[in-house]
Amino acid sequence: MDIVEATETALAAATHLTPMDDGAVESLRALARKIQAWDVIVAFALEDAAEKGGRPAVPQHDNVSLSAYSSLSEQLGLTPMGRKKLELREAKQGGKLNAVRSVAEQRQKSTARRTRSAPRV
Repeated sequence: MDIVEATETALAAATHLTPMDDGAVESLRALARKIQAWDVIVAFALEDAAEKGGRPAVPQHDNVSLSAYSSLSEQLGLTPMGRKKLELREAKQGGKLNAVRSVAEQRQKSTARRTRSAPRV
């Protein structure tokens, strides 16, 4: 399984995510695609450098994307530590977290009702 597939599997299993997390989820997907493509990008850069007799146009190691991916995964509760932190936060502030989720769900339902009841032209 590659990192893109693993990310999609983890996201599908993460039932705690809400539409408010969509931006972070898409950022995680973009990072997964970048990490997976990195070896191909480096191979092309090395080939170009060998043909031109210079240094590669990109560094051989991306030391930012993996740490950003790990951090974002944890923030979304997709790692053991992230799930642990999320459970602790829910236990301490369950009322606030549930209230925010409830408001988000009510807004979604309200938007869906308005969309269905809007007059058709």
